[in-house]
Amino acid sequence: MTPETKTLDVANKDALERAETFEAYDAIPSLDAHGEVARLILAEVAMLTKKYRCVRRHDVPHIAELSGLLDVFWQEVKMAEAHRENLLH
Repeated sequence: MTPETKTLDVANKDALERAETFEAYDAIPSLDAHGEVARLILAEVAMLTKKYRCVRRHDVPHIAELSGLLDVFWQEVKMAEAHRENLLH
């Protein structure tokens, strides 16, 4: 197996695992009932992302994606808070 083939196999495996994971989470009707656990998971993900952000990308895969998703999450939270404040005033 060449290094290129091995890289493709890993990428395909990652893509399949990501698709299966998204499918599993999409099957959950609402995370509202699991808010506290979801907050704990987000906190752990944020801590791991900060810890491994400076590690070479191939050593710890998906850190860049996690960082970006966390940024999007916090942007959405701030936008929702601003919208709520505008409705109150």
